[in-house]
Amino acid sequence: MMTESARSKDQLLGFLKSQTFFGGLPDAALERLIRKGHTRTFSKGDIIFRRGDPGDRLTVIVSGRIKIANITADAKEVVLNFLDPGDINGEIAVLDGNARSADAIALEDCEVFVIFARDLMPVLTDHPQAMLEIMQILCQRLRAVSAIVEDATLAMRGRVAKGLLRLATQHGRTGKRGIRLQLALSQKELGKYLGLSRENVSRQLRRLKDDNVIAMEGPQVVILDQAGLTAIAECASAD
Repeated sequence: MMTESARSKDQLLGFLKSQTFFGGLPDAALERLIRKGHTRTFSKGDIIFRRGDPGDRLTVIVSGRIKIANITADAKEVVLNFLDPGDINGEIAVLDGNARSADAIALEDCEVFVIFARDLMPVLTDHPQAMLEIMQILCQRLRAVSAIVEDATLAMRGRVAKGLLRLATQHGRTGKRGIRLQLALSQKELGKYLGLSRENVSRQLRRLKDDNVIAMEGPQVVILDQAGLTAIAECASAD
């Protein structure tokens, strides 16, 4: 259920300045955006927006995580990306003015800051560096989507290895044991991202665990041997 957020303007200013691409803007510009924008909270499973909705606003994840997904012609959900606090969504629609290209769904209870394109674009025009950073984020995401498409041609073992490495780059945190994916995903949800059934994901994760390449700690994956996982991915690519 969507509700108004209780976060103060000072708290939001501090977050945007320290955790997002808005950090390079002067305080006056940030305060202008905060006055024009609004914050919302969503419960786990809520639809934040749907594919085809008007692309008239940019969303910044303040807390929680969301997934970006589409439904195929045969009614299967395909997950394109997972977004963490500090990430943005809606940059394509804001820049080209067209409708949303995918669904955004709350993976957990989350809070977002929303700014309309009509209020955002003048600020970006006045501060080209921020505009450049949005374009760089867009390019990174296009590369990631291209990788997902390419990986779909690989055998399951290679597809899982490459997918875990990609998630490690985007959501990993290095610790004593290795790289922990900061995503509490069910195997079904991971399968939607990898294009595999839950059963096949479970089988491949178990094989990687038996090879001492990864460990499972609840719903989180820990990459114990990044070099070994990379070798598996590169072998699959070579094949």
